[in-house]
Order: sequence, then structure tokens, then C-alpha cells
Amino acid sequence: MSDCLHCDINELVRQHLDRSDPIDLPELAARIAESLVDLILLAPDEQQGNMLAEAGLNLGHAFLEKSGVIEGESVTAH
Repeated sequence: MSDCLHCDINELVRQHLDRSDPIDLPELAARIAESLVDLILLAPDEQQGNMLAEAGLNLGHAFLEKSGVIEGESVTAH
């Protein structure tokens, strides 16, 4: 484990991909989304809606940055 949760998660996903043949990316994305929901549900009930909204915003923003549609420096850029 490193000091970067983002890096650790990506490494775990890469290891899973290396073991999977064929790779079912939609299924993997669904399982990752389910894990995010589990995390959101750990928050107090009154915060869950805001956390879900923030997660959606962060997902969209990260996608736009990493795909080159918008410029910016991700908080996880190394």
C-alpha cells in the first residue's frame, strides 16, 4: 500500500484486469460504482444525497480532464 489511495485502487483494478480474460469493462465499472455506493452509505443519512451529487460531479470532471476535453490538474495527478 502506498500513501495514495487513488494509486492503490488503480493498481488493484489493474491486477484484476490482468487476471480476467475476457475483460468485462462494463461489469467492472458496475462493481466499482457499487463500492462507491457502499462508501456513500457509510455517511450519515442527511449527508448521503450531497455525497452522491459530489461523486457524480467529480466523476464527470475527472473524465473531462483525463480525456483532454478540459484543462486542469487533477488532485490525483502524480
